Amino acid sequence: MNKPLDHRPETTSADDLGRMFGARSIAIIGASSDPAKIGGKPVMFLKEHFSGKIIPINPRREEIAGLPCKPDIGSVGAPVDAVIIALPAKFVEQSVLDCLAAGIKQIVLFSAGFGEIDAAGRAGQEKIAKLCRDAGARLLGPNSLGFINFHDGLFATFSAALDNIWPEPGSIGIASQSGAVGTYLMALMAEQGLGFSHFIATGNEADVDVADCVAWLAEDENTKTIVAYLEGCRDGQRLQDALEKARRAGKPVIAIKPGATDSGQAAVQSHTGMLAGSKRVFDAVLRQCGAYSATDIEEVVDIAMACSTGKFPAAAEATIITPSGGVGIMLADECSEAGIELPQIDAETSEQVKAILPLASTLNPVDTTAQVSADFNMFGKVMQIVMDGTQVPIHFIFMAHMGKTPSITELLIPVLEELAGRYPDKLLVIISRASDEFRTRLMRNGFLVFEDPGRAVRAVDAMLGFARAFSRDAANPMTDALPALPSLGDVTTSSEAAFRMLDGIGVASPDGGIANTSQEAEAIAERAGYPVVLKIESPDIQHKSDVGGVKVAIKDASELRDAWQEMMDAVRAAKPDADIRGCLVSAMAGSGVDTIIGLNRDPVFGHVVAVGAGGIFTELLDDVAILPAPVSPGQARAMIGSLKTRALFEGARGTKPVDLDALANTVSSVSRLAEAYGDQLESLEINPFRATSDGGMALDVLVVPADDH
Repeated sequence: MNKPLDHRPETTSADDLGRMFGARSIAIIGASSDPAKIGGKPVMFLKEHFSGKIIPINPRREEIAGLPCKPDIGSVGAPVDAVIIALPAKFVEQSVLDCLAAGIKQIVLFSAGFGEIDAAGRAGQEKIAKLCRDAGARLLGPNSLGFINFHDGLFATFSAALDNIWPEPGSIGIASQSGAVGTYLMALMAEQGLGFSHFIATGNEADVDVADCVAWLAEDENTKTIVAYLEGCRDGQRLQDALEKARRAGKPVIAIKPGATDSGQAAVQSHTGMLAGSKRVFDAVLRQCGAYSATDIEEVVDIAMACSTGKFPAAAEATIITPSGGVGIMLADECSEAGIELPQIDAETSEQVKAILPLASTLNPVDTTAQVSADFNMFGKVMQIVMDGTQVPIHFIFMAHMGKTPSITELLIPVLEELAGRYPDKLLVIISRASDEFRTRLMRNGFLVFEDPGRAVRAVDAMLGFARAFSRDAANPMTDALPALPSLGDVTTSSEAAFRMLDGIGVASPDGGIANTSQEAEAIAERAGYPVVLKIESPDIQHKSDVGGVKVAIKDASELRDAWQEMMDAVRAAKPDADIRGCLVSAMAGSGVDTIIGLNRDPVFGHVVAVGAGGIFTELLDDVAILPAPVSPGQARAMIGSLKTRALFEGARGTKPVDLDALANTVSSVSRLAEAYGDQLESLEINPFRATSDGGMALDVLVVPADDH
């Protein structure tokens, strides 16, 4: 298992990172008068925008950009809050030593050529990190684009993005392992009129990582929304803690994580030397902690824009107001897909609309039809009537081309601004082609403005998810003691011991036992009751059916004897060296819904628990919900409810619904086996667990120990 780095300083994020990101004096080692160089850009930016002390360090210059230049950090002669190192990799170690000798505790390392390159680079990176941690210093980088504190004008970066766009101060904090991706996101959001509190590029994360930055931004008073780009993570628990801190603070975290494919994970390794981990598990952790896992850059920008309003709807209810029936249908479909309800308009409100627009449809969507094209004031009046007459927190307003037509926007902007003032807590979403002036003015009044209906609804859906996350309490840890369980060695080599382990945590299994001869098998079958299942028992055979090691629906003793012999012949032919320890004989289970329940050890987040469609549907449907273990019964119930195949559990096509509480309790109990066996356990799979209307039982279980234990 990938172990967390062991160099975390004892100081809190608020203390140590606050001194870095809020520095009032900063030195640049490798400073240059050429703004095209990485040692020149920060000097230029800082001189123009930073009110604190700027100290260029360069032994060959007496002054840079009109600022007195020092030959080395030791000659500064006064305390310095933070230092930027912009030197070739071969000079970095000595420069770090010089900084530490001068008492510097905050170092920003632009230099590349370390862990992202090769093993030698990783060794050099770790050596520098150890020097810093031994001295109690914090290190941002190496291979970092630096950071920006927009409110203080502290531009400790060499980003070329600032050559063509200058973001305004605001409330969005960005923490990104990739400087290029982070600045690209920043530029796209800035083009939408959004402002920023901080931008932080963590690079190779020899010390300061995205989890540190998320935790710090969660406490920063200027930050209201956090955007995180992370390719991997070395300490899953610290990331979860940081996300949970942001959730408790009511700050949305919008995260984007690449590496879902094998080629994507390989690219991650070559970029930062970072362990990528499972994308599916990352997404599950983000959801559990109330963060949003964005699928692409466009979605990050959309949701950040939505979050900038600070309006997180308390209920998933909306109205749609549109002059186009077609777009009304599209929006209604998008809302249905997102689980946003469209309550009917009451009779009084309907009559008021029809009084001015007799041909309007006053259901929800409210379709004004093209009548309003003769007098666009009427469209504004309809908006007023609907918003005055409904209690829903969300209003979608489709305006087609109105936002690009000055003569119409002149009429509607005063109406819209009045509505924004009257309903400051409602989320008002305009969908229209829009001029920059129209969009900017409405966004300043708390509106969202989109051109695409689907993007608008998806952004609102994310806001609803944040609202639910902010309102929920943290999951209560399960503190009841686990029962005594068989050793992991026993359960990995004996089906009987594995089922005994499940019985110990309250998970039932069919009656039966291990037989060493066909005669013993007959005796067990008589006791368990026909029909029975016969399965080969061998620690060397994990997938029994692949070698003919499973026989089902055996109706009597004669069939059992034949099945025994056929199985032994087939298994010995397929696995001649296998240690065969007889067969498991068990009663056939009754009808129900086959489910897979499993535990797997993720290299970043530890054990995760999974539940989904089981039996023959496991690989066919790939419908599985995942969360870090352990999970409570309530969390397990939510996992089941998130499945695409949840209708199977609810009684599809006239079948009996399964006992969802019993299934959730089973998932929760299995998840606690991670606590019982720890890192000794690589994986455990119950497939299938047959869920029934009165409980359920495990029909097969496979336990795999970790290779390193």
